[in-house]
Amino acid sequence: MKNKMIPDYPIMYKMNFTNGQLMKFQFDDFLFLYVYSGEGTMCVSGINHPLSKGCGWILARNEHISFHTESFMQVVHIRISEEAVTEYLLRATSPAMTDAENEVENEDINVMTVTNHVLLQGLISGIEAGVDNNFRANQPLTYLKIQECINVLTYLRPGLHNWFSRMNSLQRINLKDFMECHYQDNLPLEQLAQASGRSLSTFRRDFLKVFGTTPGKWLLTKRLEEAYVLIKEKKIKPSEFLLDLGFESFSHFSRSFKAYFGIQPSILLKESIVK
Repeated sequence: MKNKMIPDYPIMYKMNFTNGQLMKFQFDDFLFLYVYSGEGTMCVSGINHPLSKGCGWILARNEHISFHTESFMQVVHIRISEEAVTEYLLRATSPAMTDAENEVENEDINVMTVTNHVLLQGLISGIEAGVDNNFRANQPLTYLKIQECINVLTYLRPGLHNWFSRMNSLQRINLKDFMECHYQDNLPLEQLAQASGRSLSTFRRDFLKVFGTTPGKWLLTKRLEEAYVLIKEKKIKPSEFLLDLGFESFSHFSRSFKAYFGIQPSILLKESIVK
């Protein structure tokens, strides 16, 4: 039986950043980062965080991340799936924390720091070994490394237990606002679901509750209505906006447009120009 803690993609990486390089990422997993060498800047949700050798960071799921460095920087990271965190929360008890730790961990923050420690260095050595020896996601050693990573991090920062619990339950962003911002993106439903903080089944269920229809039908209707406005009011040729609006081909767009509005887009454009 497949272990859901281990995804179907590599989870351990060693990233090298060169002078002046800017890179952007978004992961649907929690992310642990450790700066192995060099210095740089990490931007998470519009907030800059300075990076230096030996610092560790834990990021919530679905965060938009960018890295910038003025010199060479090497970062090791490990992706921690929602299932792995859920399993940890089910088997672990919340550790005792000081008042200061409680005050910090109760804040709604999406980025947590981890102080350098001999245990952290040992963890990083193991992750590096996994990267260098090309450990694949289906190997038992990777499963153990995920567990070790969570255990070490929560030991070094006890408040992470409650933080993981809170982040795991707060990741479902407002679906209506999310879709209004991303309906033009030509992405598979799986990717839209992940970006909204949901599994595909939960995404479909929540979508039906919010919009009263399926994602596929809503997306097509929304894009067609936008196309109608662009053609009739702004007199823009379909070829100029099809890809930006999420349509893969003109033939598919033309058929869908005719079926929905009862008129070919080319004819609507001609009538709009005449008027």
